[in-house]
Amino acid sequence: MRYMHPVQAHERFLAAGCYRFYVDGERRQKTERWTMHRHADGETFVRIDLDALAEEGKSILAEALLDADGGLVRFDIRYENASFEGGVKQLGASWHVADERLQIGFSLNGGERDYTEVDLPGDCLIDLPLLALRGEAIKRLAAESGRALAVYALMYEHAPLFPGVLRNVISPVEYAGDEVVWIGNRQRSASRYRYVDKAAAYWIDRHGLILKRVNSFKQREFAVEISNYAAPAP
Repeated sequence: MRYMHPVQAHERFLAAGCYRFYVDGERRQKTERWTMHRHADGETFVRIDLDALAEEGKSILAEALLDADGGLVRFDIRYENASFEGGVKQLGASWHVADERLQIGFSLNGGERDYTEVDLPGDCLIDLPLLALRGEAIKRLAAESGRALAVYALMYEHAPLFPGVLRNVISPVEYAGDEVVWIGNRQRSASRYRYVDKAAAYWIDRHGLILKRVNSFKQREFAVEISNYAAPAP
């Protein structure tokens, strides 16, 4: 697994896994590997390595620092996609949460480092765009079903949408019951959530981590499953 910064001596291992991607049951050459480590003050540090170089020409290294309650403190990304004509080819960016504001420092397509800020409502949901970080966001969207919710979605691939979009939405996600799902050759307990209008479903375990995602588009099935999963200790 690649990383931006190596594990430090004070970090305690918490969990790890790898997401593998499938189209119509055929495994793709794309993976999202991740690890989670706990700091002594209760913060969690997440490292993510998304490698889609073989199929999409895309590489993402990301790190997220979460506070003891799971709230975002900082998110850093190093994104590269040299073949993305008309889109972002290179990005180094950091989002920091401070006093209901996002402070963003970034260098886009090799340019000089720049800065911007975004105001956030106090109860805003920050939706991070990588699977290892989306489980708790999906759960909260379901918990707020039927009510308006401020959601800030980080964006990094399309320059006109960078650094993200803040919207007030009526949650499209609903809780669909508890199930036992097969992940590889093991059964795991999970809660199923579905996007009613997007034909997408997520299975999330009791640790708030996504075990499986399935969605359909243009009569094709796109699936993601976790593998090599070392779950947090009870």
